[in-house]
Amino acid sequence: MATRRDFLHGIALLGGTVGTGGALAGGLQSASAQGRDQRAARSRSKLRLLVLGGTGFIGPHLVNTILSRGHELTVFNRGRSEPRLYAELYNDVEQLVGDRDDDLTALEGREWDAVIDNSGYTPDQVRPSAQLLADSVGHYIFTSTRAVYADYTHSPMDEDAPVGIAGVPADDWTGYGPLKAVAERDVEEAFGPDRTSVVRPPIITGPGDHTDRFTFWYDRVERGGEVLAPGAPDDPIQYVDVRDLVEFMVHLAEERITGVYNTVAPAAPLTSAEFLYGLRATTGNPVTFTWVDWDFLAAHDMHGGDQIAAWRAPRGDHLHHGRIDNTRAINAGMTFRPLATTATDTLAWWRDNVAAEGRELRSGYSDEREAELLAAWRARR
Repeated sequence: MATRRDFLHGIALLGGTVGTGGALAGGLQSASAQGRDQRAARSRSKLRLLVLGGTGFIGPHLVNTILSRGHELTVFNRGRSEPRLYAELYNDVEQLVGDRDDDLTALEGREWDAVIDNSGYTPDQVRPSAQLLADSVGHYIFTSTRAVYADYTHSPMDEDAPVGIAGVPADDWTGYGPLKAVAERDVEEAFGPDRTSVVRPPIITGPGDHTDRFTFWYDRVERGGEVLAPGAPDDPIQYVDVRDLVEFMVHLAEERITGVYNTVAPAAPLTSAEFLYGLRATTGNPVTFTWVDWDFLAAHDMHGGDQIAAWRAPRGDHLHHGRIDNTRAINAGMTFRPLATTATDTLAWWRDNVAAEGRELRSGYSDEREAELLAAWRARR
């Protein structure tokens, strides 16, 4: 659970105070920004929305988006960032205190137009809330994950690909992704498919992300020099900016759009070369890339090779891990910020709010380790 300081940092970054990546971002942002502006300007009814969670990474962005659209908001969480935290920040946010594991009392006898669940990880957490709210809430929007898929060998990798653990009954599924798949089923059983929306994001990046999986690359490329690039230049990469994700979830609530959606960015396929050269375009520092194959990295104890990057080697069960089909989400109205905007905003947030406090990046590797690997790669013959 986020601390009070983490939450306030999250709220502070949402007012549009960070940069947008200069000319590159400005030139690429117009289409998606225009779509968001048109959607925000459209006349709509004021909704009563309930958010389960709200003080972590996704939560502050979601709260800010809901309030900016003029909706009435209630949040339900454990209140460990102080019970009156929302009241201190927003006069018009109601906070209900409880625990998804054993105390949903505060939700009883209440009605909302829609609930957005971004804190349910297991069926034991999600099933009780879905069953309790089924008769008092019109629409349940559940935040799931790309990890629900049984493997990534299907083509196209769309929302109909098998989920869970192949050959194992759903009641025996274990692990993050399979349990999220069971939770999806539980929500749909409680609300029915005509009142259920499920979003399946990949790695979520953006301001407020404390995992640093993508932030490592934003920082490393911005610092310049020779950069070790894992894998091959044509390896596929997918991610989602947290702001694009929450805007889409609120859009689903506003338009009462149901169904299952792969909320992956960008709109068109992206390779590791395009990703890294795109980052290089946001900095004025000289940067070169040296691609080092996955097997070599694995042999040098780099966490299995495909784990050192924010993307995986496209082979075996993960052949299409970076090629998830997002057509359905785009057709439903999802839009995407350009990579330059995501990278520069996130890096600005991280340096101003995290690095300034002395914390190191939690992902990636040191400059010394990178130099060792590059030297070993050159000497391999």
